[in-house]
Amino acid sequence: MNGAATRSGSANAPLAGVRILDLCRVVSGPFGSLLLADLGAEVIRIESVPTGDPAAIDPSRLSEDEAFNWGLSRNKHSVSINLKSERGRELFYGLVAQADVVLDNFRPGVTTRLGIDRATLAEHNPSIVTCSLTGFGGDGPWSTMPAYDPIVQAMCGTMNYTRLAPDQPPVRWGIPIGDLYAGIFSAMGTVGAIIERDRTGVGQHIDVSMLDVMLALNTYRVPQALTFGEEPLPAPFEGGQGTVPFGNFECADGWVAICISQRMWPAAAEVMGRPDFLADERFSTGPARHAHRDALVAELQKVFKARSADWWQEHLMAAGVVCGKVTSVADVFVHPQVRDRGMSVDITDEFGRTATVAGDALRFSDPATWRAPRQVGADTALVLQSLLGLEPSQLEQLGSDGIVHAGDPNGGIPLCDRSAPSASGREVKSSGGPLRGVTVLEMNGDEPSKAFAAQLLADFGADVIRVERPYGQVVEPYPDESREASFRAGLNRGKRSVIADLKTQEGRDFLLGLASHADVVLDNYRPGVLGRLGLDYDSLREVNEQLISTSITGFGHSGPWSSYPAFDNAIQALGGGMSVSVDHTRPDVPIRWGNPIGGLTGAMFAALGTLAALRLRDLNGHGQKLDISLLDSQVALLSYRAPQAVTVGKEFLPEPRRGGTGSLPFGVFRTADDRWFTICITPQFWAPFCRAAGHPEWIDDPRFATEPLRRANDEALYELVEPSFLVRTAQEWEELYYSLKLPGAIVLNIEEAFSHPQAVARRMRLQLKDPDISREIEVAGVVLKLSDAASTDNISIPGVDTVQVAAEFGLPAPDVEIRRPSERWRGTEPSAAEAAI
Repeated sequence: MNGAATRSGSANAPLAGVRILDLCRVVSGPFGSLLLADLGAEVIRIESVPTGDPAAIDPSRLSEDEAFNWGLSRNKHSVSINLKSERGRELFYGLVAQADVVLDNFRPGVTTRLGIDRATLAEHNPSIVTCSLTGFGGDGPWSTMPAYDPIVQAMCGTMNYTRLAPDQPPVRWGIPIGDLYAGIFSAMGTVGAIIERDRTGVGQHIDVSMLDVMLALNTYRVPQALTFGEEPLPAPFEGGQGTVPFGNFECADGWVAICISQRMWPAAAEVMGRPDFLADERFSTGPARHAHRDALVAELQKVFKARSADWWQEHLMAAGVVCGKVTSVADVFVHPQVRDRGMSVDITDEFGRTATVAGDALRFSDPATWRAPRQVGADTALVLQSLLGLEPSQLEQLGSDGIVHAGDPNGGIPLCDRSAPSASGREVKSSGGPLRGVTVLEMNGDEPSKAFAAQLLADFGADVIRVERPYGQVVEPYPDESREASFRAGLNRGKRSVIADLKTQEGRDFLLGLASHADVVLDNYRPGVLGRLGLDYDSLREVNEQLISTSITGFGHSGPWSSYPAFDNAIQALGGGMSVSVDHTRPDVPIRWGNPIGGLTGAMFAALGTLAALRLRDLNGHGQKLDISLLDSQVALLSYRAPQAVTVGKEFLPEPRRGGTGSLPFGVFRTADDRWFTICITPQFWAPFCRAAGHPEWIDDPRFATEPLRRANDEALYELVEPSFLVRTAQEWEELYYSLKLPGAIVLNIEEAFSHPQAVARRMRLQLKDPDISREIEVAGVVLKLSDAASTDNISIPGVDTVQVAAEFGLPAPDVEIRRPSERWRGTEPSAAEAAI
């Protein structure tokens, strides 16, 4: 744990005393509020008043729908109020006056129609923090369009190069990352806004767009495509930094994902029994393997089929070579590392029913205190009596009038004491972001798991200082100048840079000097590395007791796999998502999502955890160590799937033509101009979809009249739908769907995604000056657009800020050589002017 385990909702939790009213439904918002509950917030779900008699509870088993709810609504209260009634809104306003945060994921305009928009709520509580999570954001030409996860995945640019080959269909990642990642960002924004409110007494509104989030995850891909004209192509056998061998390989009884760097290559060849690979000029070095990738892949496909996936995983990982078995959702929760890290948790309800849920990846809460979700409205009486002082007779009358539903007059877990904010005596001023005045030291390297986390903290206003290796100590050089510049710009916006040679005493002393004045140290070294350097958390605490250390590793600092190496491809495989991500024409082949979401997910959890740790330090004055595991973070994304797969026994198979929300038809379809169009037709869109397709006769066709019938006859349906899309171009289909407000979108490439009018309107495309190239470089914009946010428009050459930072911290500047990264490819020596940068 991050220090000692703390009880969710206790006085030692980061969000102790914070009360949240959660209006969210389905996945994205409830996942965000679940993360906030794990950080100690008291979350009260505001649910609709059920119509008719509530469904009977089977005390002997969970239904599939109940299991879904257990995965997202544990540790939350349930209050049932009719917000469409004037009296219901009055009750809600009373709750708002005694709350800190209101979350919603309604479509834009709904809160205004209901009379619960931010302006109205602020009249009842001026310091309230509000967060609206929508598909496309609160403004822009697509703001009112229906948005589902497949749509934002198609529009973000990544699905375009998530394919088996350029001529194969684009593939959606089988877990709804558009929803889940937006939930993580809503939690980040909420914690940031609470930190800001603690300082100023002023609340604010957070506008989270699923599309903005998915665009931002392109990081280094954006400058590659927009600045250097290198639009990403499908590369299932090449890593983002050009690593080969890389990708998914079929074994005797399953699949494994590998990522083998130059350092690992000799050990891998030995395990494979192929020492000839090391002598073969085509495969002996990283650049040679990159140049002869196809030949090497052909050889490896034969090698891996000779043994089982478990054998390869065991022997390669034991040799220090990254290898992860493509694991099913249910099997994830019996993995020894998952179980040892507490990411598989059993909870029990009042009927004695027990289910397995995903654990807390940040480890701020104590699973021993977790409770199963309450039935709809089970806490209505408790909450309204505790907070509004209503009498039982008043509750009974409100129930009779259909204003509330009080499912359990006996109530449940008592409410926590709220720490109400007070702005009295405070000077309210522009803050420059919630983390203004916070210094973050980011240890060297451009790995997305760490660099993206630090960039998110910079977006919140932190002063992020990259501590770089000297020029000659680059371990895995980039294959070309444009890729180096793209990683540097796409992952390091808004940071400063110093150089410290940690192999020398001078460099270590400089780092310790920086740490003595810093607030956070962020690293992704393998466990034990910093200890050998004398720079582990205990050593850093000796110079700064209030320091927060956020360590990001593949498998964490504990458990049987803690010492194993990890790269994104293996994390995606081990985390369950790869097992359900396939091309609908090749459902037997698992596919890696084109962006490194194994690392990026860990980065988001690291940023959220660091924000929470900073808030906790504000409360108790203590620093701590955060142990962030990429695998834990992937497992957390299985939230609602965990109880369904493990407890109910639902088998999650690849279903590229069926959506999780009853969507069918669903997926990608080729159009007249040989492009791909994505649709997600839930039952309410069935009739307008048929009319848009020019086939109104499908509406009442007895094979397709209902959603269950469409599922039973999906082959016949797709035989009709497939050719129907060939009568128009992709652009014509999008224009038609846009006019009818149907859920559909073109599968865009990166250039198109960042030129889309919604992306432009939301300022998701930035042009920044890079001192190492002759033109401006384009990067993804800031997702969480908080008021008074700090400027994040600089990109630094490695080490360029060493002298200035040393002076600011009162430290002697180490003697370092500052060289432009481009020299590695241009073969030029720095001019006198450049050397003096």
